[in-house]
Amino acid sequence: MARISTETAKTKMIERYLWPIAEFKNTQERWLCVCMKCGNFVTPRYNNVVNKGAGGCKKCATEVTINKLRLDPEVAKSKMIERKLWPIAKFEKTLSTWLCVCMECGEFVTPIYANVVTRKQGGCKFCSIKAKTSDATAAKAAMIERGVWPIEDFRNTSDKWLCVCMECGKFVTPRYNSVVHKGNGGCEHCGRRELDPEEAKKRMISHDLWPITKFPGSNHPWLCVCIECGEFVTPRYGGTAGRGRGCKFCAGIALTPETAKARMIKRGMWPIETFKKSGEKWLSVCMKCGEFNSARYDSVASGNQGGCTACSTSGFRERDPAWIYLVVNDNLNAAKVGICNIGTGRIDKHEGRGWILYKYHPLTIGADARTAEKLTISTWRSRGEGWGAVLAGGTEKYDGFTETVSLTRTDKTITSVETLWLDVTNAVAHLNL
Repeated sequence: MARISTETAKTKMIERYLWPIAEFKNTQERWLCVCMKCGNFVTPRYNNVVNKGAGGCKKCATEVTINKLRLDPEVAKSKMIERKLWPIAKFEKTLSTWLCVCMECGEFVTPIYANVVTRKQGGCKFCSIKAKTSDATAAKAAMIERGVWPIEDFRNTSDKWLCVCMECGKFVTPRYNSVVHKGNGGCEHCGRRELDPEEAKKRMISHDLWPITKFPGSNHPWLCVCIECGEFVTPRYGGTAGRGRGCKFCAGIALTPETAKARMIKRGMWPIETFKKSGEKWLSVCMKCGEFNSARYDSVASGNQGGCTACSTSGFRERDPAWIYLVVNDNLNAAKVGICNIGTGRIDKHEGRGWILYKYHPLTIGADARTAEKLTISTWRSRGEGWGAVLAGGTEKYDGFTETVSLTRTDKTITSVETLWLDVTNAVAHLNL
């Protein structure tokens, strides 16, 4: 590749508002310049500024990022109003409670902006409860269908409801939610009635479970043999007869060590230690490349993921080159450190969900990127209160909520994205990468 001329290099830097004041050496070495926007001295690399599109002035980049992260209070207010919530207090930040009046029912509520706008959750708990409450006529019909006759007005799904059992004639007070949604019996007296052991045994056999001990009662474990797979199980009669629960092995809830080992071998991993449980690491040898791995059974067998990180053709490959990167999200007031193999579309997925790439650092081996990522997260968490993960697991898919951190501290000061990126580069430097 031909060496770029000094004049061409200087012209390209000036086009990006950086005025060189030292001699040009090469594209990889730092080049003393003056930022044409703020007047500060800076030392960017030509390759980073021109070829990779990175900003040359840290101060200007930080100000731009902070301005992006500051949500306009008027914009925030208008978005809440669109969702039938009228704010009556000042807007603080996206993850703080915000006093509003529900425009539907008139109640005072304190929703969180990020939950209402970003995660599209309902803001008024009163309207939410009302929406979940069944129509009184339909609720009564559902209770009658299940053997209890309501004799007072319906209030909501969670309160006790005075009824008469249509089988034994006694007064009972079941909850609609328990009877209709959870499938529990409406009459506690009939539920405790003694059962004929022979009748109970027939019911268990009809569910492919053969009892081998005396009937212990409907709510106690009953030792049986599964007619389908031959395993010993201890289901409760109430769960089997009332809810159709049978053999936990056939249902995939439990498995034997032999079955677990056979499924791992089928997927190319040979276990070399005793099976404990599906969620724990299980030392195995890859039958393709011979490498030792500690893949979890539920990831390999149940989740259909590759167990060997060295042979993996999907997901993160620890032997291939990788990036460690930092992305920010203005709606969530959060930053996130992450890793990905070079050439994948992971960062594009982040950007599609509202994250903005701040910077990235290339590494020759993916395993080094993973180590640097863990060290960065440990550095954040070690600083105490206010440095924990921003997002709650299970709310939305943000490709790794445990790697997030808030940009605002407990004293309401803002930590610059440049400072967080410095934590990343320090982690890389600490590992001599």
